[in-house]
Amino acid sequence: MKKPHIGGEWVLKRKLAASEPFRKEVFEIWEHYYEHKDSGEEISTTELDEINIRQVYNLYREKHHIPFPEEIRQIREQYGLSAAKMSEVLDLGANSFRNYENGEIPSLANAKLIRLAKEPQNFLNFVREKKSLFSAPAFDKLTKRIETLMGKDRMDTVVEYIWNFHLEANEFTGYTRPDFRKVAHFVLFFAEKVRPLKTRMNKLMFYCDFLNFQRTGLSVSGCNYRAIPFGPVPSHFHELFGVLEAEKYISIEEEMFDHGGTGERFVAKETFDPSLFTPEERETMEQVVRIFEDIRTQKIIEMSHSEIGWVENQEKRELISYQKYAFKLNDLPPGE
Repeated sequence: MKKPHIGGEWVLKRKLAASEPFRKEVFEIWEHYYEHKDSGEEISTTELDEINIRQVYNLYREKHHIPFPEEIRQIREQYGLSAAKMSEVLDLGANSFRNYENGEIPSLANAKLIRLAKEPQNFLNFVREKKSLFSAPAFDKLTKRIETLMGKDRMDTVVEYIWNFHLEANEFTGYTRPDFRKVAHFVLFFAEKVRPLKTRMNKLMFYCDFLNFQRTGLSVSGCNYRAIPFGPVPSHFHELFGVLEAEKYISIEEEMFDHGGTGERFVAKETFDPSLFTPEERETMEQVVRIFEDIRTQKIIEMSHSEIGWVENQEKRELISYQKYAFKLNDLPPGE
């Protein structure tokens, strides 16, 4: 984060504090601010204000089960409709659906409508009630598409298990809704760049997701992480990597070492698709590669064991909350 261009030395600080009211509600957030080293004066910047308000929005959405912008867009796209047409079908304002996709937070009533529309059977009922909005061919095409969706199991049981059934954005997904294809390319990125062993892959994913959350209030992948004896790892990582290998995104190849041990090396089998990631996400991913490229795996394990998110959760092997622990992440080398 950029320091303010004001005289003297300013230090980035974080403290737990009550937020400004949002829709008459107050939340406890990690308030970011700069403190003058000599005078103790506190100031903020536009960048820090954005991190602070993002936390409030995340907590408000989680509390009231309000879909996040990416999920709202995906709901619309599964039906092949424009944002304007979705607004019409759901009786929202003319530009409301587009505004919600762009980050505006719906009212609780409109959020409930959008959640209902996510399920094809519910949306089919909405469409039938608004049949007059469509030409006969368009109505037939849309209803057939919805009926096809109703016959699909869009998130199979194995994938649900991998994510501990945290399939919506919340504090354990870094307020990013899990998306299998994006996670596959998240792993592909490191497989292409580093060809890491499994232990190293787990740590690269953890640090990348938590560092991006610290910077933006959102994780990259939507993975949830569990504290186990060897450090923080993606939940059910064996199953996750097994599915990725079965789907031919990666291969995991056994490798013999000179000292007689073996390891499992990740090799990319697809080409990484950068369009799935924001510029901020790609920047974090590239920096994590630079940070850890010259650090031995054992040292990375030791670093992860000093993370408070691991320390406080490892005894019971609990999931690690992004909101609670990402802002307590240890200072990492610059990686430049």
